[in-house]
Amino acid sequence: MTGPAETPAHPTTTEDVPSTPGWVEGSVEAAFATLPCSGPGVMVLRNAYLDCLANAPRTEDLDAAHDRCRQALLKALAAREKIGPEALRAFEIRLEAVEAEISARI
Repeated sequence: MTGPAETPAHPTTTEDVPSTPGWVEGSVEAAFATLPCSGPGVMVLRNAYLDCLANAPRTEDLDAAHDRCRQALLKALAAREKIGPEALRAFEIRLEAVEAEISARI
């Protein structure tokens, strides 16, 4: 037989793992850049948030799923990174805008 196998030996990453559209990561990264902290702990939380968005079921209320992702992130940032309420609220507004755009594009 010549050419690619009809069934690949190993599925590609896009087949294995849900992901957000490419533009989402840049928008989330821009929001995180406004935080008064950075580092490995913040990157772990950013990645967890992106994973949560990617795994949000499309069959239920997408806005409710996004809200759960955002609230978990904000709670973790407050607890682990000690970000104050004003900075968290400004950050939350940025995330809400990204989530609204995701919902609008689906």
